[in-house]
Order: sequence, then C-alpha cells, then structure tokens
Amino acid sequence: MNQIYWDVSQISMLTDNLGASTHSHGMVQFFLALENIPDIQIGRKKLDKPICLFVNKNVKHSVKFHDGIIFTTVIDPTSDIGIFIDALMNGNEYYLIDTDVAKKLSKYAYPMIETFDKESYVTFLNQMYLNLGFQPRERQMDERITGLLKILEDCNCFDHSVEKYAEELDISTSRLSHLFSEQVGISLKSYLTIHQLEKAFQSILEGSRLTEAAMNAGFGSPSHFAATVKRLMGLPTRKTIKDSRFLKVY
Repeated sequence: MNQIYWDVSQISMLTDNLGASTHSHGMVQFFLALENIPDIQIGRKKLDKPICLFVNKNVKHSVKFHDGIIFTTVIDPTSDIGIFIDALMNGNEYYLIDTDVAKKLSKYAYPMIETFDKESYVTFLNQMYLNLGFQPRERQMDERITGLLKILEDCNCFDHSVEKYAEELDISTSRLSHLFSEQVGISLKSYLTIHQLEKAFQSILEGSRLTEAAMNAGFGSPSHFAATVKRLMGLPTRKTIKDSRFLKVY
C-alpha cells in the first residue's frame, strides 16, 4: 500500500513499506506510526520507539519500516504550518509528539487506511492542527491570485517561471510573490515546484514514460525531476511511483 495525498504545501503518504537510507531534504517531515514501530535515526542517534515526531529540514535521518502502516508528510518550511512547526522545534533536529496526542491522532488516521478519499485526509489534518495548537488563517484572495490559481489548475505548459505568470497578470514579480505568500500561505516558488511534481506524477499515472512526464511538467531533464523528488520527498522517484495511488486534496 502506498497512498499519496497531494496538498497545497505538503505531500503526505500512507504506506506499509518505507525505507530511506541516511539523507536530508529541504522539507519538515512528520511521522506517525499506526502499526509497528519504525527504526528512525537522526544523525548518529537512534530514537527509542518513535511513534510520532517531526524531523527538521536539512537534518540527516534514516528510516526503516515494514510489516505495519505509517503516515508521513513532508511540509514546505515557508508555509504557515511549516513556520509554526519551526517555532515548535525551536532549532532542534526533531520534536517528539506526546504519546497521548499520538494516540488521538492515530484514531483519526485509521479511516484513511479503509477509505482513500479527501474527507478522511482533511479530518485527520484538522485534528493534527488542533492538537498542535495551529490555527490556519482565513484569507481574502486578490483577483490576481485567484487568476493565477485558475491558470495553474488548467495548466498545460512547460514554463512555470514567476516571470511568465507576472507578465500574464500584469504585475511585477516581487509583488506577485509577496501577494501569493501572504494570501496562500506558501511561497510562490515552492508552490510552483510542488505543482510541477504533481503534473509529472499525474502524467506518469496516465501512462507517460518518466522522461516524457518530467519534460512536459517543465523540468529541464529527468535527472532534475528525480533530484527534486529526492529533495522534497526524501525517496527515489521509482520507489515513490511504485504501487502508488495519488489523490489531490486541495
């Protein structure tokens, strides 16, 4: 089982087999073990029964997990929730979640095993935010930002540069980037990268070869696509794709 949920500022996975040798990436990572306990090592320190935790961005870690089910999500550190978690960790390499909180979260995570849908994912995410004390901001969208989101929703293009979209919307690149970050809660550059990954994975699931999918999504080469997957998700591309189901949840 490998269920991947594609969100605005995070990519989540519910899986029964997760193995990653020592690596680091630019995203904050969350782990919640639902069945069995993973082997997680942070730097040279092996954690004792890590049921639920955050691992900070750019921190070397390894994960070995099988014969059970684990939920993990990589979170963009420029997003509202990423900034909140950064403050929570206070510069530490990782942050262990209280066992009682982990049990509460597990209760809401189990329905995702039975049903692969947006509702069960959003319910879990809301409970996660509630138990962490995070309150998502309500925003009024500028029409240029809603216009950009619509362009990306219908996107079938190779060029995902900020300059291109700024020109289409008749706004400066700096103003567009500022508005987007303020109103969507994630940097425009990060959003575009996650959007490109989504486009590539969708294309692969529809039958395209990896090289074709990467190029059509605007990556300069298959190796650029693979490096981006590794940097953001911490897993090799082919392992991410294998036996996976993808669901857009925003």
